[in-house]
Amino acid sequence: MADTMSVLEMFSPNQNISLKETKNYRQNGSINSNEITTPSIKSLSLLENIDKKSNDCLSLEHNQSDSLSAYEKLTTWKKSIETYLNHIYFNKLTEIDNLLAHGQNQIDIIFKKIPSFEQLVTITSQQQTIDHTYDDIELDYTNSQLFDLTSNNTLLCTSNYYALIYDDITSNLILYNNQSKLNSYLWNIDEYGQPCDLTYSYYLNIYCIITNRGLFTWSYENPFIPLYIDSIKPIHGNRLWTIASTDTRSDVFILFKSGNYIERWNSKIDTKSWQHIKRWSNHELFERNDQRIRTIRMTSNYVAWTVESTKIFEWRVDLLDYNLQIIRQGIKIDYLNKHSSCLLSNFGLEQYLIVDSNGHLLFLLDSNGYINLKNDDITNKRINNAVFMNNNNQQWLIVRLEQPNQLHFIPLLNKTDNKK
Repeated sequence: MADTMSVLEMFSPNQNISLKETKNYRQNGSINSNEITTPSIKSLSLLENIDKKSNDCLSLEHNQSDSLSAYEKLTTWKKSIETYLNHIYFNKLTEIDNLLAHGQNQIDIIFKKIPSFEQLVTITSQQQTIDHTYDDIELDYTNSQLFDLTSNNTLLCTSNYYALIYDDITSNLILYNNQSKLNSYLWNIDEYGQPCDLTYSYYLNIYCIITNRGLFTWSYENPFIPLYIDSIKPIHGNRLWTIASTDTRSDVFILFKSGNYIERWNSKIDTKSWQHIKRWSNHELFERNDQRIRTIRMTSNYVAWTVESTKIFEWRVDLLDYNLQIIRQGIKIDYLNKHSSCLLSNFGLEQYLIVDSNGHLLFLLDSNGYINLKNDDITNKRINNAVFMNNNNQQWLIVRLEQPNQLHFIPLLNKTDNKK
């Protein structure tokens, strides 16, 4: 991309350049068509000489772009521009090679007017509304998929297309889609530490893995090189515990074990240099010292956490803004005790799943602030964790069970269609 951009910056539009070449020309360059996996952009028709195979590959991904965040769409667009320019660049280099090989030493290069890339991108603001169809869970068991697991570990997260689990028996990260087990990747515990939380960052387009050593980012596209974010460190012996991210903002929140500290960071795409924004101690967040945060999650608008009162052994959910100022406090969770785990995961835009992996209970916190205990075929089993997945306009509940150790992909019934 550097070579391509230097050409664009060096010459003004409509300028003819004559280059006298010798026969000591470079070796032919090529570009792998498998690298072109980004959404099709109609305005890129301004760029010439794009082969049909590349366009077909791009158009397959275009239908998936609606589910991406604004940040992710813009980053994907940038990558597609770079891919197209590199494709053209290597094709033109090949043309020069061919001319030189046939004895053509006087070569003209004509640059047409460069399109205004700024005009190809328009940012719009849409009013976000709560989808009340997620205020209940109706499951389609007839089309569910089941996978047997070795481990009863609770770790589980999803992207739009994949579910990732950690198997602490084999020390493997295992990737699934709704049809099959895709691959296993050995996680080097001696080097990276024992995982204690998995989260997918839609903004960064990578998985974030919290271990007893620190924070690592990991991609199945490059699964053998986890990136250690060494700027995020334990505080006074308190190790990292869980991480929260969202698809529309670069902010992440890091919760330390026992909830003694929370840090807010600005994450950076393709880099380990994250920016620290603020740190809160437990004493700054709560007046009483008997309150302990178990899990933290976030949406585009809110931060949510589960809190245990270690004095009276009650659990609740609080909703906060990005400065951790309380918006709604004290949504009590019944049926839990001092042995409960109280995991939290996003479900829809403003709803959350709450899982007690010790008592094997599943709750839904709906958009009205009501917490409902779910009681059906799947939740009557020994549930360890549950997360939501939105895959090509099909919503899934991904559930991890123990005794037997299993992973369930269960489609959610489309209640909108049922109302028609």
